[in-house]
Amino acid sequence: MVTVSSRKRIESIENDVIPSLFVGVLSKDEAWFKHTLDETLPKLKARALHLAEECKNKCECQENDSICDEAYITALFEKTRQKLMKEHLTREGHSRYHH
Repeated sequence: MVTVSSRKRIESIENDVIPSLFVGVLSKDEAWFKHTLDETLPKLKARALHLAEECKNKCECQENDSICDEAYITALFEKTRQKLMKEHLTREGHSRYHH
């Protein structure tokens, strides 16, 4: 069994999971956006913050390593939330004018 470090799991959230939220975003429905904004993002953020704490405790992060910084993680998720909301508004506007 392979154990993946906390740092690698945070990097995966940042580089794989968050970008995957935007795949096909224009075809997502209202329920998907609500679930993603209200449940998925907060749970992912909490997980990333927990992993960052693990990284620090296990000395997996360098001193100025942003990936383990609480402020960086919080800003990353706020930026993601704002981008998703913008995409949602774009989708709504697009569907409203093309029916």
